[in-house]
Amino acid sequence: MKVKFLFSTESMDLEYWTNLPFIPHLKEWFNVQDMLNTQDLAKVIKSANCWSGERGLVQSVEYRFDGTDFFSEIIVWCED
Repeated sequence: MKVKFLFSTESMDLEYWTNLPFIPHLKEWFNVQDMLNTQDLAKVIKSANCWSGERGLVQSVEYRFDGTDFFSEIIVWCED
């Protein structure tokens, strides 16, 4: 399924699109290092007040329609 991730900190949201065979559940820990490349991971770490850079907490899972396709929008909180 097409998935839009928003890796969120206090000062920034990084948008990342991918296809996943599963949808993470609300309040589930998600391994961010498996998803992002090193440059994007560094951006998120730099924008966070305090974050280990390993995993984030799924805050929101919403299903959306962009006019042609359905997709999931998942907000992952990247702060400790």
